[in-house]
Amino acid sequence: MSAPALPGHWHAAAGPVEPGEAVIFDLDGVLADALHRQHFLHQEEPDWPGFYRDVDADGVIEAGRALAAAMRDDVRIVILTGRIDEVAAATREWLVENGMRWDLLVCRPPHEDDSSRHAIDYKREEVARLREWGIDPVLAIDDNRKIVEMYAEFDIPSVYFPSGYYDSSSRYDGGV
Repeated sequence: MSAPALPGHWHAAAGPVEPGEAVIFDLDGVLADALHRQHFLHQEEPDWPGFYRDVDADGVIEAGRALAAAMRDDVRIVILTGRIDEVAAATREWLVENGMRWDLLVCRPPHEDDSSRHAIDYKREEVARLREWGIDPVLAIDDNRKIVEMYAEFDIPSVYFPSGYYDSSSRYDGGV
């Protein structure tokens, strides 16, 4: 009997995703430098289409890439991003082109409006779903302090990786 299909907004790098230990990485601000797109969010009304339009032009955050590369081979790398599933193909291409180590990319489901709920709630639900699938997060790395705090609810050790995207001078408080 074959393994059940992954949820539609989960994208495996290659082959089936096996149960076991995993490290969760955020994408924007940890692996991908999305600074050139942040201005779309620092408006009275965030411009989500503008924000997502140039995901393929992001630079690489070398420290994030090095962290992912340094993980034990038997630990899965799960990228849990607030990016919408509509940019999953471009994101996967970016990950491959930039030599990122990853096993599973989890994006926001396609039916979800970006402004409908905070990234904390979305990521909380996905962490619970990962665990249901037998994926055991042993560490999480994120650039949003509120999401780092959320991981404590699951007793997952976490690392705050400061990107500067959530500085107090910003009106934007964390949809991705």
